[in-house]
Amino acid sequence: MPSKHTFTIKPIEELVNRYVKKGEIWADPFSGWNSPATYTNDLNPEAPTTSHIDAEDFTASLVDGELDGFIFDPPYSPRQISEVYSNVGRKVGMEETQSGRLYRRVKTLAHPKIKPNGIVICCGWNSAGFGKERGFEMIEVLLVFHGGGHNDTIVTVERKLQQTMSLT
Repeated sequence: MPSKHTFTIKPIEELVNRYVKKGEIWADPFSGWNSPATYTNDLNPEAPTTSHIDAEDFTASLVDGELDGFIFDPPYSPRQISEVYSNVGRKVGMEETQSGRLYRRVKTLAHPKIKPNGIVICCGWNSAGFGKERGFEMIEVLLVFHGGGHNDTIVTVERKLQQTMSLT
């Protein structure tokens, strides 16, 4: 069954556990309650995370080349973004719910923070991941079927090939 706690879904939990190794430094800007990352962030002040700020600000605050891995598990739809913002008393308008723009900004901020050969795990309803234009190669895709009218969850795993990329 689907769950807003992505990493409690058995096949996703197993995949994440294969890649996130003890002693490594990982970051997750949309953490929620169950992220295995070292640096975690969630807008909800009740979430057990290391910070509670905007995902872009959190990602910008990370040190370039510090991360062994990055987890990207944002709200999957404009409706989910709206719910997250509303639940923490933040303004919700069309600009805030433009998921593609938000995802692009966070990914662009994140890619220089990840070491060469670092891993990115992306969860969502598409397989876009970080992509070749940011210097990543796809190494694994997991499709999790939830049954009935529920959207599948798609998890991509990518490895960073290059130290820096220019995305101007």
